[in-house]
Amino acid sequence: MSQTMSRGKQQVLYTYLPMNIVDFQGGSIARIQHVRGNIPNDINPRFVIERVREDAEAWDESFRPAFRDATFENLDRFVLIDPSEVRAELYPKVFWCDKRECGRVYDLSNQDRIPRSNKCPKCSDGQLSQLRFVLVHRCGELRPLTPPTCQKCNGRSGHMALVTYGSERISEFQWICRRCGTAAGGVFGGRCPACEWLGKTEEEQQDMRRMRVLVHRAGPTFYPRSVTLLNIPQQRLDGFFSIGDTWRPFAAAKFFDLPEIASRRLENIRPVSGGGASEQTGLPGEDLDQLMARQASGELTPEQLVQEMQRLMIQRTQEQQASSPQGIVERLVERSGVDSSVWYRAGQEMLEAILPIETGKPRSLKDDAEIKRIARYSKAQQTVSQLGIADLTLLDDFPIVQGTYGYTRLDPSPRQEGTYITRLNAFPPQPNTGGKIPIFVDSIRADALMLKLEPDRVHRWLERNGYAYSLPGGTDTELAKRAYFVQLFDDVSLKQTLPDGQCRMVFTLLHTFSHLIVRQAALLCGLDRTSLSEYLLPRALTTFLYCNHRFGATIGSLTSLFDGALVEWLDTIRNTYKCVYDPVCRERDGACHACIHLAETSCGYFNLNLGRAFLFGGYDQITGRQLVGYFDPTLEEANEPD
Repeated sequence: MSQTMSRGKQQVLYTYLPMNIVDFQGGSIARIQHVRGNIPNDINPRFVIERVREDAEAWDESFRPAFRDATFENLDRFVLIDPSEVRAELYPKVFWCDKRECGRVYDLSNQDRIPRSNKCPKCSDGQLSQLRFVLVHRCGELRPLTPPTCQKCNGRSGHMALVTYGSERISEFQWICRRCGTAAGGVFGGRCPACEWLGKTEEEQQDMRRMRVLVHRAGPTFYPRSVTLLNIPQQRLDGFFSIGDTWRPFAAAKFFDLPEIASRRLENIRPVSGGGASEQTGLPGEDLDQLMARQASGELTPEQLVQEMQRLMIQRTQEQQASSPQGIVERLVERSGVDSSVWYRAGQEMLEAILPIETGKPRSLKDDAEIKRIARYSKAQQTVSQLGIADLTLLDDFPIVQGTYGYTRLDPSPRQEGTYITRLNAFPPQPNTGGKIPIFVDSIRADALMLKLEPDRVHRWLERNGYAYSLPGGTDTELAKRAYFVQLFDDVSLKQTLPDGQCRMVFTLLHTFSHLIVRQAALLCGLDRTSLSEYLLPRALTTFLYCNHRFGATIGSLTSLFDGALVEWLDTIRNTYKCVYDPVCRERDGACHACIHLAETSCGYFNLNLGRAFLFGGYDQITGRQLVGYFDPTLEEANEPD
């Protein structure tokens, strides 16, 4: 029996997903079968799939059978679906008599139709309701909890009762045959029949295959796996992407303001013959029109016109060579000292760091004329400097994409104590999608705040905490200082607890800072913290704070914060160094639900790598150091000795 229900897109992306069990309308329990929808034409599938690949790589390849490396070589194996309808089926089809003296359990899993009467067929007094317990395994298997057969009654069914003795602990439940009174033992999950764990001993196999008995709505029954990324417009940047994979160092060069590309907009970059890239300038064109005007005015003789044309053609050729893909790569590598392979891997993050500035109408605290008229503008600038923020920008159009591509059971993370214990599963192919792996997506366009940490201050902070580092050997020292962070996070998985080192120091600093600004912004905006999310770009030392809802009071809330409560917000960030659970929280890791943690929908890093000590100073257990906080006033450039 199948039913249809409609839900909001945010609910679909986090809850109403295929293979999940939900409380259905009318009090019944249902399992989601299909999520129907349209294929969006305003979302670039290549970047969504690339982000899915990066996220899935946290699992060993053998624990993500649907997301093996070879799968991502063909983008046509995937399909993006913008949800519009959810279809579910009654599950589990196991019913329990609510009369305590009866308590019989009936397994109707093999029946297509459910009896209309909800009276217990044995006692006739009790009401039947769905059994709320299911069997769950780490491989993704989900099965109904069914009653065992009574050996004394020769396997006759319909008489086995589940007795709880008034307890809520499954370990105290017991199966009892109401026909003969025989106790059939406790309630156990048994062994998963759907998987094998190769390379394990017999004892390990038995342990790995053990299923757990859980209430259907318990969190461990289903953990969705999601990715978040900026929506990179395909059509608007078609010319830019058509220059080949070298758009990646182009984006990095743009982020670092290389003179050869700093003044160009990415949407105006076009391929030219010979494999270069150029805007639509040169000869013939604007230069030719100017030369002809000069000749018409008598400034140039015909001979001088020819010479000037030849000179300009040589100049334009040299400029095109300098701004060609190969030229950009060579200059970026030479000036930064970072290998070209690093820039290729960092290209998408670099593009995301500059795209909101190029496509929207940004208002930077440094340059915005309107906010400079605010009486407390100088106070805001001073506080920004004290917090080590290089730039604070309001974005009016932040195009974020949320995509859910798979799920796990029993544990949301790929590892526990260094051992892979969960399998990452893809959603089953949806109707009319040709057997492709579905990725359910939603796009949101709302206001956002972009904050960048000051690279020089981060370097000083590392040195003060005893972390010696060496800059890449580029010819441009200032560029090398910023490129250092791109190299630092190259090929590093950030969705796990990072070991002691510069990578942990910098990422935990940025991550903690990001959580703090989200929490304090929610307080001043009058919003629930789940309405705001973070988006980190560690290589760019950048975090975005954005509204993750498409409608309602969240729209425009960050604009109001920027225009009306900026100083108050910055002050609360600087002064929020205590937790109600101190000293316990401070002595443990300095991060808990009361001070730093965010909801799962707001943080994509499982609330890992966080600590107030990185901002305000204190002891960090993993590094084993008494840290100088990033907000320490002695780190301000004006306080540095000559």
